[in-house]
Formats: sequence, structure tokens, C-alpha cells
Amino acid sequence: MPAAAAGADLTPDQVESDLASMHPDYSRYIHEVRYGRSRLRPAYLYAGLVRRGGSDPGDPADGPKTGLGALNDLIIYADTFEPWRTTAWRLLVIDHEYFHARHIARGYNVPLVGFGRPAVDSDYLEAMAWAHVLRRAADGAYGDLSRAERAEAGSRYGEHYDRFRRFIMQAQPSAWAHYGRFLPEPSSAITLAGSAPREAPGPGAVSATR
Repeated sequence: MPAAAAGADLTPDQVESDLASMHPDYSRYIHEVRYGRSRLRPAYLYAGLVRRGGSDPGDPADGPKTGLGALNDLIIYADTFEPWRTTAWRLLVIDHEYFHARHIARGYNVPLVGFGRPAVDSDYLEAMAWAHVLRRAADGAYGDLSRAERAEAGSRYGEHYDRFRRFIMQAQPSAWAHYGRFLPEPSSAITLAGSAPREAPGPGAVSATR
């Protein structure tokens, strides 16, 4: 059985420790890890980036800065992870936020672009981040995810991928030759070979992320 995460009362210090263990350079992209306006997370979100001093990842006014060298804060919640979650899932979600922070600071050699539509921009950024952590999970970077968690990660990627690809194919189909290099087909190009197919403790239904 995959190892369960260490309780539901997540602290900023715990997240910083996990970030430092995976990415010693995290402070180049994340200025501070802290709680938001509430210690309880909104139903649609585990964690999120905000501009320095911001408190609500769901408020556009608190949205993160983008561009070369951008430095933002990471908002987490005491109940970011349910008690049945594995340690591997916690690492995956924290790595997901690190990817966002580094991506929007132009720290990766992948496109950072805007499409003039907030929903499309969100789908693009989320698809990129989920593709990244799915590849890392396949390499065993986080340890063993549960079956439910593996399905959830794949589902989240597929949702954002499908919406973004549909937008590109309607707006400029030839552009998919470019973006498709970074976003593999969900059903075939990304596998979770690094995560053993084991059942998880906990509910059959899983919460949605962004």
C-alpha cells in the first residue's frame, strides 16, 4: 500500500522542506510559502500562486507576476490534502506548483504565452504543469501514487489538454505542430510506469484541482 501523507494539517514549513528536497533552487521562483486568507481550502483548489503579498489564488487581483525572473508566493491550506492521500501525491502537487512558478518566470525552455482569454491561458498552463508531473511520476520521482491518485492526475491533464487543443484547432490548426511537442496525447504518450498500480485507502471519488 502506498505510504500515507503525514496528516491533513499541512504547514508552510512542511511544504518548504519538500520543495527544498526536490528543488534546492525553489527560492528563485517562490518568495514565500504561507496560508491564504483562510486555513481551509476552497473546493476547487489545493494550492496556488499569488503575487508577493497576495492572499487568494482565485482572485485575479492577486494573480502571480509573469515574465523573466518573476518571484511569487505560494498559498497553501492546512487541509490541502485529505488524510488518505499518499506522500507521493503531496510531492506531486507541490512539484506542480513549483513548475508553475518556474514556468511563468521563464525558467524552463518551454513557451510562456498568452492567448487573450483567461480560461485558455489557464488550460494551457495547467496542461503544461500536469504533463510535467505525470512524466516525473512515471520516472518514480515521488514514490507510489494510489490508483485513485493516478487516475485523478491523468484526468486533470486530459481535461486541460482537450480544452486547449480544441481551442488551438479552432483558432489556428497549424500551431498544434508547435504546442503538441510539449503536450503529449493523454491516452498514449504519458504513462505512470513509476507508480505501482495499487489501491488507495480513502474514498472512491476524488476532488478536482484547478
